[in-house]
Amino acid sequence: MTAMFDGGTSMEFIKYITVILTFITIIVAWRFSDWRNWRKYYSTILFTIALNLTVTLLTYNHSLWYFHETVFLPNHVLTDFWMKYVYFPPLILIYLSHYPFKKNLIKQAGYILIWTLLWGAVEGFYVLVELTTYHNGWTMGWSAIIWMLIFVFIRLHLTRPLLTWFLCFLLTVFMIGYFNIPITELK
Repeated sequence: MTAMFDGGTSMEFIKYITVILTFITIIVAWRFSDWRNWRKYYSTILFTIALNLTVTLLTYNHSLWYFHETVFLPNHVLTDFWMKYVYFPPLILIYLSHYPFKKNLIKQAGYILIWTLLWGAVEGFYVLVELTTYHNGWTMGWSAIIWMLIFVFIRLHLTRPLLTWFLCFLLTVFMIGYFNIPITELK
């Protein structure tokens, strides 16, 4: 796919994408999110970071996806931490600030679907330009399912945190088994 981006300038620009998208997300969150009630969303942001850290630890030696070097983020681990600590918090704030809590289930499902498609498209772009690659059986289909579940769990955690932790535990056990993640080999 890099043939699409043979021009040196295009490839150099691509290496800035992660940082550019993060700053766009921060600006959108700053301008259009419910900052007055950030404490209401804080535990859900921490939940998302903790969940992502768990995945990072469990898959450290058995990557399902890999983030490649960019200009400011020279390896997978730093990119992963950047996404957890800098990119996801404003993203979650935007998502929850505009969530249609008082609308019917169809509108809520539509909102989750829009976010799933949007972030699936962002990930698809990352795969297309080879900033992200999949490994050990992971596919774009799995990413789409997980993005949908992440957005459902973010919403659910706000009102039912213990249930959400339990469901994430079950999903983690399933993923460990399905993708043969060798947890007995962890340090």
